[in-house]
Parts: sequence; C-alpha cells; structure tokens
Amino acid sequence: MRMLARGSRQRAAGMLLGLFVMGGLLPEALAQYGTSRRVARRTSRRTATRHDAMYGGATSAAVVAVPTGAATVTALPAGCMAAPVGGITYQQCGSVRYRPYYQGESLVYAVE
Repeated sequence: MRMLARGSRQRAAGMLLGLFVMGGLLPEALAQYGTSRRVARRTSRRTATRHDAMYGGATSAAVVAVPTGAATVTALPAGCMAAPVGGITYQQCGSVRYRPYYQGESLVYAVE
C-alpha cells in the first residue's frame, strides 16, 4: 500500500470533511430559506386579518372622492361606531351615518 505524505493526507481529510459539512448544511440552509418565506407569508396574512378585525375590514377600498355638494366634516363626534353596510364601512353616530372620503390627501366624512 502506498503511503501518502502527511500534507496530502491532511488536505484529503480536509476536503472530505468540507464535503461532509457542506452536504450536511446545504439541506438545512435550503429548508430554513423555505421556512422563512412561509413564516413571512403567514405573518403577513395574520397581520392583515388582525387589522381587518380591528379596523372594520377593507375601509380603504371603499373610500373614494367626495361627491359635489356633500356636507363634510373632518372630525367625528364622540361615540361613533363602525357599521359595515354593503362592503362600505360607515361610522354610525347616533342616528347619523358618515361615509369616509378623501379630499386631496385628507380624510373627511360625508353625512349620508
């Protein structure tokens, strides 16, 4: 049997060890990458669900420009509650219902 020099044996052992380590770490690294994508997607869904539950659903989708001639207010009276009607979240304040609109970049409420 042929004897290898000590340096050659060390290099060979190092290469084998490197291949073993890379072979062992690569699947874990790939699994972790897939896991982080799933966690981010799940977190995003949960956050959106909590936001909808807390703030009354998709209010921004129903907010459009104010109709001409509509009476608007910039602040709601105390004691208003969110009241979803037909996909639009109104603010119900006693017997008066307010619908959210945008005037430029400001959120205003029109009396319905």
